[in-house]
Amino acid sequence: MPQGEHAPSIDDLGTALAICDSTQALYARLEDLLGRIHALPAILYLRTGDMLHGVAGFDCSHDVPAVPLSSLPTNERSGELPANQVPLSVKGEVVGMLAVFGRVPTDGAALLRCCTILSVKLRHLMHEEALKRELHQSNEQVSHLVGAGQLLRHLEIDVLLVKILETVLGAVRVQAGAVLARDSEGREPDRIATWGLRERTVLGLRFKDGPGFVERVLRSGLPVCLGREEIRIGLACDGPMPQFGGLLALPLSGRGRIQGLVVLGSAHDFSPGQRRMAETLAGFASVALDNAMLVKAMVDNERLTQELSIARSVQEGMYPTEGLVLAGLRVEGTSRPCNETGGDYFTFIERGEQVLAMVGDVSGHGIGAALFATMAHAIVQQQLRAGTAIEPAFKVLNEGLCHAQSGRFMTAAAVSIDPLTRAFTYVSAGHCPLLWVNQGQVRWLDSSGMPLGIVAANEVTTSGVLTLGPGDVLLLYTDGFTECLGGGVGEAFGDERLAAAAVQGWSLGLGPTELMMLINSEVDAWAQGKPHEDDLTMVVIAIPR
Repeated sequence: MPQGEHAPSIDDLGTALAICDSTQALYARLEDLLGRIHALPAILYLRTGDMLHGVAGFDCSHDVPAVPLSSLPTNERSGELPANQVPLSVKGEVVGMLAVFGRVPTDGAALLRCCTILSVKLRHLMHEEALKRELHQSNEQVSHLVGAGQLLRHLEIDVLLVKILETVLGAVRVQAGAVLARDSEGREPDRIATWGLRERTVLGLRFKDGPGFVERVLRSGLPVCLGREEIRIGLACDGPMPQFGGLLALPLSGRGRIQGLVVLGSAHDFSPGQRRMAETLAGFASVALDNAMLVKAMVDNERLTQELSIARSVQEGMYPTEGLVLAGLRVEGTSRPCNETGGDYFTFIERGEQVLAMVGDVSGHGIGAALFATMAHAIVQQQLRAGTAIEPAFKVLNEGLCHAQSGRFMTAAAVSIDPLTRAFTYVSAGHCPLLWVNQGQVRWLDSSGMPLGIVAANEVTTSGVLTLGPGDVLLLYTDGFTECLGGGVGEAFGDERLAAAAVQGWSLGLGPTELMMLINSEVDAWAQGKPHEDDLTMVVIAIPR
């Protein structure tokens, strides 16, 4: 080192490297420091698996072959640089290596100090950038899921198949695929959309033991995922054999039968993340295809004069077909639309050791509200059955409804109950207060947020943990009950009359079905035969005494 010039102190090095907020800034600062201690030319390697790859060259190119991790020197001592290669490690974890070429640096100790600080900073930046990538991927997935909700807007099957294919290929990031739909009688595929594949190639794929690839998946209703070797050994093709590294087929099912199939081809094996995304989107596509095929079948029979009847049939298919009993806890629901179609929605499911129940009310009435409720149904079912908690499920639902840009919104309330402990939490987005008959006393559980589908930044929070007592009853309902106007006086039925009817049913020990019948009869009597102007939807959760 020239006389009068001092090696950078540990504080100088730490300050110079620590303030860098990106890998590019770090590389620029590192080159400056290496120049000061005459440790150039040099190459910085970073670890990927069991290999070290050159990522930056200082006064030289970094385009060099990868280096096995096992080639790192193991006998370095403080102040000594075997082969001028310095491993970069933090707490025994190797993150990379700095290789110095040419003459020995004038200050080996300074280089070692520099590499110590560099190791920590690199590990921090690599972790930070990995988190950013994961966040970006999560945002992309949410965007794809929200966009998949738009599939429900397409009722023309040929258009829908193309949209399904575009959505899945973009989200899963594969090179080729096809979507097939069966005919109205559920026999052979009669419609197909392809990208990067010929139709005759898709239909010509077959297993070497006999059955066609498409035929087997449609018949079994089970997904098939094959790797490169499995494709080579097990498949043949009546046409040109595609050169895939991975092949994934997912059936599209609705109303108890297989109605179509998604086939995806990739240059590589499908990762678990790709499979999960494809399966999730296939769920959306199944609902959309089911709706489209149901609409087509009914329109073919009744044409436009039966449009409202079709929509109502689709909507009624969203609701649970029977009640739920688990550990003594009983759940029942009902919905009475005021027109041929309604804008209300309810569901309940058993998931693991929990019971989830939800009620929603779309603004407006008629076919538009019904389609909006159908879109909400697809998002809700995907979220709840994927294991999402009720609060983040409402967040995704809100994003999906906002993305529809229909001018409508939806109030909704949902509860999550442990049938064994009777502990529950709830979320409510601008909805009617939940009615809880707790040991004969009425408790109202108010909303914790604004309606869904109005603003994307809607924050709906989960309540604290509450506990149902023996014999308690919890009602989730829409405002069609409380806002029903009396036929003679024009006064609303109101919260007090609803609570009185619920307490009366509780005192008589009525079950959920009987309690709903009592409340509906009270509201009908209040209306005095006048048609209801709003839908009447309710879910009752009852605890045994």
